[in-house]
Amino acid sequence: MKIFDAQIRSDICSDADLQNLHYFETERVITTAHAPRNFERAEDLLAYFDDLTTDECARLRRCGLQPHVALGVLPRARPRRAHPEVWRELPYLLQQPEVVALGEIGAWEDTKAHWKLFERQVEIAREAGPVPIICTPPADLRVNMTFKMMQRLEKLGMPPEMVLMNRLDERLIEEVVEDGFVAGVSVGTSNLEPRQAAGLLAEVIDRLGSADRIVLDSSLRTGATDILGIPKTVVALQDIGVERRAIDKLVYGNAMALFVRQSHQLE
Repeated sequence: MKIFDAQIRSDICSDADLQNLHYFETERVITTAHAPRNFERAEDLLAYFDDLTTDECARLRRCGLQPHVALGVLPRARPRRAHPEVWRELPYLLQQPEVVALGEIGAWEDTKAHWKLFERQVEIAREAGPVPIICTPPADLRVNMTFKMMQRLEKLGMPPEMVLMNRLDERLIEEVVEDGFVAGVSVGTSNLEPRQAAGLLAEVIDRLGSADRIVLDSSLRTGATDILGIPKTVVALQDIGVERRAIDKLVYGNAMALFVRQSHQLE
């Protein structure tokens, strides 16, 4: 079964990890900008974006993966010095063929500075198409900030079906989908354990009546992640009798509909 891993941080992963993703049937990945280091100036951050869309995409292809990129500014990645160049360049960067989303973004503290950074990027994504968005909440305020970000997104006029709210847990998946957003479920060591995720997803699919607007990813990065998170979840879903069509939506079809076939609405 083909896999579209909708959120990894490939630039801090080894070639061996990426090759293993390919070996275990991952066909496509979205590598997201994050905060791999402190950026002093706007040009430092823009150079990092350029590396993701050029050298990193080439490396992913060498590892057997079809690369897609999300570009965005998390709070920790905001350059220390004034950075108006980032906001001038970002609308154009989002139009590159490799770039399928704005992300990762997220308000990680309930402060004016974090919301200003978040809202500025949402407005750019909305005006650019809209372009899909990948939102990551802070682990320690996951529920509170997920709901607050969804409220801000709706207030700013961003279509909820164009937004992946990522790294959700059992408290959030169903409500995020019912609110019209796409629920990103990260599976692996530091996220939901595959069998736990499978049981939870089976219950959610049964209550909602479909597997629409739910996307699995590994959130692969250095350290406490599991390269086999998605394949293990697929096996667990099969073991408890979830139908193949629903599993295919979770691991491939829904991500394709959101990020690649943007002219097609999610089913």
